[in-house]
Amino acid sequence: MTVRNFYSEQFFCVLGSARRALLCKLVLSALLLAAVGILPVAAKAADVDAVGIWRSPDFTRVVIDVSKRPEYSVFVLEDPHRVVIDIRDSRMNASLRDLDLFGSQVISIRSGSRNETDTRIVLDLSAPVNPSSYSLPPNAEHGERLVVDLYDANTQAPALAPASAAPAPVESQASSMPVVAEMPARRNIVVAIDAGHGGNDPGAIAHDGRLREKDVALAISRAVAERIKSMPGFEAVMIRDGDYYVQLQQRPQLARQNRADIFLSIHADSYSTSRAEGVTIYALSQRTAEDENIRRVTEKENSSDLLGGMSGDTSLRNFDDDLALTLLDLSMSWSIEQSMAAGSYILNAIGNVAKLRRDVPQQGNLWVLRSPDIPSLLIETGYLSNPAEARRLASADYQRTLADSIVQGVMNYFYERPPEGTLIAWQKSTNQGPDRQYVVGRGDSLSLIAQRHNVSLSQLRSANSLRSDTIHIGQTLRIPGTGPALIAAVTPPQVSEHTIARGETLSGIAARYSISLSRLREANHLRNDTIRVGQVLVIPGS
Repeated sequence: MTVRNFYSEQFFCVLGSARRALLCKLVLSALLLAAVGILPVAAKAADVDAVGIWRSPDFTRVVIDVSKRPEYSVFVLEDPHRVVIDIRDSRMNASLRDLDLFGSQVISIRSGSRNETDTRIVLDLSAPVNPSSYSLPPNAEHGERLVVDLYDANTQAPALAPASAAPAPVESQASSMPVVAEMPARRNIVVAIDAGHGGNDPGAIAHDGRLREKDVALAISRAVAERIKSMPGFEAVMIRDGDYYVQLQQRPQLARQNRADIFLSIHADSYSTSRAEGVTIYALSQRTAEDENIRRVTEKENSSDLLGGMSGDTSLRNFDDDLALTLLDLSMSWSIEQSMAAGSYILNAIGNVAKLRRDVPQQGNLWVLRSPDIPSLLIETGYLSNPAEARRLASADYQRTLADSIVQGVMNYFYERPPEGTLIAWQKSTNQGPDRQYVVGRGDSLSLIAQRHNVSLSQLRSANSLRSDTIHIGQTLRIPGTGPALIAAVTPPQVSEHTIARGETLSGIAARYSISLSRLREANHLRNDTIRVGQVLVIPGS
């Protein structure tokens, strides 16, 4: 078995490009099993199962259903006009007799074997065309597909394929007409936001018996989604957007159906005493992941669309038990690793506006975090059993402030680890777009931040008027962009801050920002008006 053969299997097609490192591990594992004779592998031909044709006002579309990701070429010929589609290592199982060609440039379709291994499909045309082609990965309704769009000769084929299309090779022979190679679209990063509890499940109840966790979680989730939607390159998906209950098992499934890149479950906590306070973030524990993987393999006849990521769905039924468990273990390990990294970024951002109960992500046995292919976090935003914290969590200003800090952390994580093919990945690789901001977290250095954001150390110093490389936690740095302002903004949301200087008082700062003294105390968890030089205060919005 060769690497090339393994790459052409369905499992390669359905994994998202952001998971390419994991894929390499999976490939190596499978190849090793095959090499030692544990895993019998037989190369499969890309069977052509069906061919369809449709005419639109602008082009004619030919869709070819194949059993695995096709390796193909498309070219045009003249005298007479034809489009030729060669699909490598394939067999023709589809009938071409009953296709409706009315209204299209295609007057007939025929097929035959080429080089004893390939399938050649020839479209005989009534006029010259400009073809455009791409392959589509499997989804819940269709398997692998090859799409060839035939544009009229005087129409330029689009330079970008649909967002779900993968780039495909295109060749041209004996023709002066241009054949446009497909380019991958720059997609948005999808953030799935899950407001905990809901409906007849109120969650934790505050000390006053009125404030409910489900209401706090929904309010913060909506604020997170609103901020995410305002950020170019990002997209928000709400798992629930009203007072109703969604089953725990369905929540990560809904995130997967929406091709989420990260899953955030928003909650509020409660404890037996009123002293507990602060934010805690949880990722899945490794032990729970191992138990969950064993359960899924045991029930794999009912386990679908796992390991699918951004590009499609894969059923565990495609694999033997041992290989299925190996694939799940590797994928879940990747998911936990990325969850812990994302959780650290979010905690660093939240720590600038709220008290942290734990300053590193914790790991636990939580159902909603059991996705093997999506980094998943549960965020306990505070304790409703603590009267002071419950009052803050009930405040719309504090909810927005907390939401902004969560989004800040998510964006910082994705600016360092952008999924391949996204707008953010392209901006980072080319340093395109206007300036953006970054909040310094634990372990950061100026040189490391410069490296992460693809700018020079001197550029970073100059943009922030720094005389040295000294920075401090919570400091906001401007990341300079050198390219044109292609979008309205890529700046992560920031909470207003004020660093106390000598001679300042809390009342004077409140007057300066036109806010009440009580609001300033509440936003900074102050029990009195005592402040110190160098202390950073959160300035709540008006």
